[in-house]
Amino acid sequence: MSGRALRAMCAVVITVATVGCAVDPSATEPDDLIVLVDVPGGVAAASTSHGPFREEMGLAFGFSHDPIGAAIAATHLSPRLSTAAGPDVATATLIQQCWGDVAAARARLLAAPPLSDQPPTGDQVPDALFFRVIAGDPTGEHVVVSLLADTARARARRGFARVDATLRWSDGDWRLRVPTQSAALHPDLDGYTMLGSRS
Repeated sequence: MSGRALRAMCAVVITVATVGCAVDPSATEPDDLIVLVDVPGGVAAASTSHGPFREEMGLAFGFSHDPIGAAIAATHLSPRLSTAAGPDVATATLIQQCWGDVAAARARLLAAPPLSDQPPTGDQVPDALFFRVIAGDPTGEHVVVSLLADTARARARRGFARVDATLRWSDGDWRLRVPTQSAALHPDLDGYTMLGSRS
């Protein structure tokens, strides 16, 4: 084969390889946007890639089996267990999406005085949520996720509102362990990742 023919063949191979490896910008998946949304009982994170993928009768289902999916599930299930979510949503969430001492949690819910069915307002509404996996395996059966909420009330106390949630992967979705803990003040964001924000 002559030198000219060899150079021509190499040029064709390089051209084909370049075309074959070119990325069509329209074919790439856009970055997932996680936003905060109002839900029964409070505020939660929502994602097109991590869930929830189904909502009905005030409940949210379908969260991805990964760290972000577990964190988002915790933000949805926890507020729906409060009296502010209303008795129907709270009871259904307990029965369908929780594990642990469900009977005791339900008894406490029924004994609690009724509250407004509106999400928390003012200094309790988070402007942003952050998360961190502190135990377990978010791609396995159990995980403990720590959530921080940036609220006006917590900022006034120079911190963030922290709640740790234990979840179990069961029947293709995350379930929340009850009873859940009350929020505590956490001083900083060290080790935490932004989950979602209002803006």
